[in-house]
Amino acid sequence: MKIRIDGGVVVGWSGAEHEIIPDGSVVIENDTIHSVGTDKSQAVDKVIDASGKIVSPGFVNLHVHSQLNVGDYLLADVTRKDYLTANWFVFGAPLKEKITPPPAPAVAIGRKYALFSALKNGATTVLDPGGGPGALDEYVAIVGQQGGRVFFSPPYRSSDIFTDGQGRLYYEERSDKGRPGLERAVAFIKQYHGAHNGRIQGILNPAQAETCDPALLKETAAAAKDLDVPIHLHAGGNAREFLHILNTYRKPVVEYLAGTGILGPRTTLGHMAITGGHSRIDYPRGDELKLIAESGATVGHCPHKCAKMAFAMESFDQYLAAGVRIGLGTDTYPLDIIAEMRYASLISRLIDRDAAGARPADCFNAATIGGADALGRKDLGRLAAGAKADVVIINLRTTRYGPWRDPINALVEYGSGADVETVIVDGEIVIENGRSTRIDEDELFAQANTGAQRAWDAWGSRDWNGRTTEDIIPPAFPTRRT
Repeated sequence: MKIRIDGGVVVGWSGAEHEIIPDGSVVIENDTIHSVGTDKSQAVDKVIDASGKIVSPGFVNLHVHSQLNVGDYLLADVTRKDYLTANWFVFGAPLKEKITPPPAPAVAIGRKYALFSALKNGATTVLDPGGGPGALDEYVAIVGQQGGRVFFSPPYRSSDIFTDGQGRLYYEERSDKGRPGLERAVAFIKQYHGAHNGRIQGILNPAQAETCDPALLKETAAAAKDLDVPIHLHAGGNAREFLHILNTYRKPVVEYLAGTGILGPRTTLGHMAITGGHSRIDYPRGDELKLIAESGATVGHCPHKCAKMAFAMESFDQYLAAGVRIGLGTDTYPLDIIAEMRYASLISRLIDRDAAGARPADCFNAATIGGADALGRKDLGRLAAGAKADVVIINLRTTRYGPWRDPINALVEYGSGADVETVIVDGEIVIENGRSTRIDEDELFAQANTGAQRAWDAWGSRDWNGRTTEDIIPPAFPTRRT
C-alpha cells in the first residue's frame, strides 16, 4: 500500500540532523518511507491531510514496564523515609513469605494496557525492561495484536531484594546466580526475535545493577554479541543501589559496570541519574561520565520518574557536554513521551539555573534518534527515504499551544501525548483519529481499571506490615460517604 501525508510541518532528516519542511509531503510505500519533501504529485492509495499538524518520526521510548500502574501509584509512600529514592521497593521488595504469582489474566491486562498506552502517546518503538512474570508466547501475541514495535526479553538477576518482618530491606543471592534467567532470555530471543514482521525485537535485560554480579554481566555482554542484540540495565536510579555497590565493590556504579564489559554502543543504562558528585551522594564524581561517553552507551533518561522521587539528573546539559548519548523513557505512567521532553528540559534548567539550557532540539533528538541509535537502528527515529515507515502526526491546532512560530519549540514547551492523532508503524496505521484501528480501547480500559482496583483493595494481604493502599498513600481529600 502507498500512503502520502500532505500539508503538515514535516520533521525530515537531512542525513545529519532533523530539518523542518513546511507544507511538506511524506510518501510511504509498504513498510518503508519512499520520499520526504514537498512533491504532492505521486499517485498513492491513500492521502492523509496533515495541515496544521506536525509530521514527526515515531518516538522511541526507552523505558516502558509492561504492567499496570498499581505499583506506580504507591511510589509516594508517606510511611517510610529509608528507601533512599528507591521507592519502588514499596512493591518491588516484598515480604518473602507473602510472594504469590499474579494471576495470568492480570499479567495480560497489564501488558496490553502499558504497551498500548505508550503507542497511543506516540512511541512507535518501546524498550520493555520487564513487567510482571507470565507466559512469553502470550506476550508476543499481545504485541502482534496492538501493532507497535517492542524490544523485549524476560529480565533476570543473580540476587533478589526482600523486606523482612521488621521492614528492613535485604539482598539474597540466588543459588543459581541468575544463569537460568539468562538462558531463558536467550531462548526467547532465538525463538521470537523478528516475529510479527519484525515488531518483536530481542534485547537482553539484566535487572538492577546491584542485583547482577560481575560474572552475570560479563556473560550477558558475550551473549548479546553472539545474538547481535542490544542490552538494557537499570543503573544509577537510586541512592540505595549506589551505596550497595560502593560498599560491595569499593567503586561507584559506572566504574563497577565498566569493569564487567557490559558498557558499549548498544547498551542502555536506565536512569543513570545518581553518580558520584550528585547532590544526594557524599562521594566525588570521578570519570563516570567520561567512561559512559567513551563506551558509547546511552543513558535512558526518565525525568518524570526521578522527579516523583524528588531528585533529578544533574544535568541533561552536563551529560551532553561530556559526550554522553541520551535517549528518553517514561518508566512510570502516563507513558507520555512528548511530555517527557518537557520534563527533561525544565528540570535541567532548574538544576543548572539556566533558562537557556536543555534546548528543545536536544530533547527532541533524545526522543527520536537518541533512542534509535541506542538500539542500533539507524532506520528508526528519522524521516528519510529508506527508513522504516514509523510516523506520528500531532495536532498543533489546539488552544493549549496558542499561536506558535517554531513547531518543535512549541511541541516541547506545550505538547502532550493527547495531541497525537495518527500513529503509523511499518507503514500500517495503528492509531487513526486518536483511536486504535486494532483493539477495543474502551474494553481494555474497563478491564485495566477493574484489575487495578482489585489489586489495591487487597494490598494489605501482601504488604510486609499489612498496610493498606490508603496507609501508604493517603487520599488527597476525604470521601463523603452519605
